[in-house]
Amino acid sequence: MAEPRRFELAISPHVISNLDTRRIMYDVAVALLPALAAAVWFFGPRALLLVVASVAAAVLSEYLSLKFMKRPVSFVLDGSAVVTGILLAFNLPPGVPVWLPVVGSAFAIVVGKQAFGGLGHNIVNPALLGRAFLMASFPVLMTAGWTAPVNRDGDGTYSDTHGIPVVELAGVPGADAISGATPLNVLKQSFDLDSGAGAVELEGDRAGADEMRLKAASMRRALYGAGTLKNLLIGKRGGCLGETSIVMLFLGGIYLVLRKVLELRLPLSYLGTVALLGWVFGGGGWFDGNPLFHVLSGGVVLGGIFMVSDMVTTPVTPRGRIIFGLGAGLITMIIRRWGGYPEGCSYSILLMNLTTPLINRLTRPKFFGEVKKNG
Repeated sequence: MAEPRRFELAISPHVISNLDTRRIMYDVAVALLPALAAAVWFFGPRALLLVVASVAAAVLSEYLSLKFMKRPVSFVLDGSAVVTGILLAFNLPPGVPVWLPVVGSAFAIVVGKQAFGGLGHNIVNPALLGRAFLMASFPVLMTAGWTAPVNRDGDGTYSDTHGIPVVELAGVPGADAISGATPLNVLKQSFDLDSGAGAVELEGDRAGADEMRLKAASMRRALYGAGTLKNLLIGKRGGCLGETSIVMLFLGGIYLVLRKVLELRLPLSYLGTVALLGWVFGGGGWFDGNPLFHVLSGGVVLGGIFMVSDMVTTPVTPRGRIIFGLGAGLITMIIRRWGGYPEGCSYSILLMNLTTPLINRLTRPKFFGEVKKNG
């Protein structure tokens, strides 16, 4: 006699969907392939080696963790470790040693994910936690691994300036002294010049202060120029492996939208907040920043499409998602403008991940027919 079928019962309402974890994760991995192709094009085959090493370490760490905890090793096939490995590598400079993404991916999987019970139980994005661990443990390697993109045009317009064309630097006093490896580093230098000008002015050197402010303003004009923005858009600039080509990142985002994996409240609220605050205080004074520059530079688009929208560590309610995006955008711009690091995307998302339970609690919908007790 055949064994009767068993049905799992749950409280209604029942929502039917053809989405499952494996399909979602592999869709995200496919969406990241255009940015990977751009990284290999601009930084050479070594970029692919770093990504492969990171993914291999993530998958192996997941397998060993599941074996150690006596959980089904089939979970390693759900694709989440692959996505974590790619995103971890995408958040690293292209010149880091190969062992660095291996260490970062292992930490991301073991500490950031499996230590909390596996996928669905982690409280922060594992890839970003791995990056934060590497930044705290190996700060020199994480800040000295910047390389300019390969100059395939042979005209020298961006190989020495990491994304700022020579024509944009023509009017910058002492342009040959600009040593920023990324456009955001150059922007940070301009802010430092503004701060230094104030101190020089207090010492009575008005001419020296004016010269520093002039150089800072000229550097920002070079950053906001059409040539720089074009390079930021296509990927001809220094930066982390996966953040450089905005066109390829948006291509991946469109794929996720068509596959109904990406819900737009989080990306739009995050990118919109960065753009607005980039205009308000992203320059030398108020309302003189360039919102397009702040969206295109750094890891904002990578984070806005692939990390802010993480289903596990972000709010589930529509209002909560908007609040999360607004908060992450605000923290990103605070760090960029006044923090010690030129970029704040990763830390802003990690900090907002910690607020997700509170946001969910404050924005959860009322039960149908719910009546509050008086008194």
